[in-house]
Amino acid sequence: MKVILKSPLRFWRWFLHTSWKKKVLVIVVFLILLLIIKNIFSPSPTQQYTFDTVSLGNIDQLVTENGTVTSSNQTDVYSPANGVLDQLFVKNGDSVTVGEKLFTVRSTATAQEQAAAYANYLSAQSTLNADNATLYSLQSTMFSDWKTFTDLATNSTYQKSDGSPNYTNRVLPEFTTAQDNWLAAQANYKNQQSVIAKDQAALNSYYLAYQATQNATITASTNGIVANIIGLTGAKVQAETSSSQASATTTVITPVMIIGTNHGSSIQTTVSEVDINKVALGQKADVTFSGIPNKTYSANIIQIDSYGTQTNGVVTYNVFLKITNADNLVKPGMSANLTIYTAHKDNVLTVANAAIIPYQNGKAVQIVGKNGKVKFVPVLIGLRGFSRSEVLKGVSNGAKVILGNTQLTNNQSGGPNSGG
Repeated sequence: MKVILKSPLRFWRWFLHTSWKKKVLVIVVFLILLLIIKNIFSPSPTQQYTFDTVSLGNIDQLVTENGTVTSSNQTDVYSPANGVLDQLFVKNGDSVTVGEKLFTVRSTATAQEQAAAYANYLSAQSTLNADNATLYSLQSTMFSDWKTFTDLATNSTYQKSDGSPNYTNRVLPEFTTAQDNWLAAQANYKNQQSVIAKDQAALNSYYLAYQATQNATITASTNGIVANIIGLTGAKVQAETSSSQASATTTVITPVMIIGTNHGSSIQTTVSEVDINKVALGQKADVTFSGIPNKTYSANIIQIDSYGTQTNGVVTYNVFLKITNADNLVKPGMSANLTIYTAHKDNVLTVANAAIIPYQNGKAVQIVGKNGKVKFVPVLIGLRGFSRSEVLKGVSNGAKVILGNTQLTNNQSGGPNSGG
């Protein structure tokens, strides 16, 4: 090193004639010295941040959900018979009133099928009549045994003069036998009531099966607008029958038509347990549909369920909204996008949500101090909006805060979990 400092020329001559190993060593040492000098004298790069300005503004607290349009009045109209549409008196879009003819069905059942269905119906009716007669007989026996028992229980042998039971004598065979006879008669009567209920269900089922073999004329049971007619004249239709008569294979029966109205259409949605206490009756919402572009509808919350439904560990609550300006473009079954306005504040101090970060079990924003270091400033957040939130305490109007959570380096003044 002394040779280098005293005479660079002598060093250069030495370098040219020295061994190759010494030349490599000299080059490596030289490069290391250059790197050290560069780190000492080169300025450190300045960290670039994106800032938001704390400012006064309005805050809307929002809850966004998806829902489904449900008609306020929808009645499915089924055929009572298996067959084909013989006549159609209405078409899609027609308004109908209660009692108005809708269609007729011509049964495709054979004479043998009609006779068998009618015979089954008569047999079920006969069984019900016979079991009703048995019920009346059992009722008479029950009342008779009750009279015998009560007369015995209230005489002087089994009841004291003050009207209280004489338990000492009530273990005698005369008393226990009368009591058992009454209880048995009562049980038989109740069992027969269950038999009657079963008979009635069977009779209803056989009646529907018999009706399914007959020609039929169907009228409207409600007022409304006709929609979803199953087809034209000649289309095949199928009757709804009791589940006791259904086969093992489940068959989905399609209604011949639907009578309903779009007026007052409502939307059903589900709200999580996190947001359910933010929503309230009467709150307004914006509604959009992917099938109705460039149009926004208005709605109000009209019903909120008090009990939630748990699915896969997630609890949700049904909420219903009424569309206040529904038109013919809004149809039952459509998927709706909802933005519910749950709270609003005017002219409050606001900051971008992207600037708010967790800090010591609370919230904070980050600012750049006079020395260029990032500082954490604890803040108290009020109403939280979609992109900005209300600041109740911590920063003042006009303050510049960093967007995003910076990764602190060693020369910065403390991290999210520090006291600095």
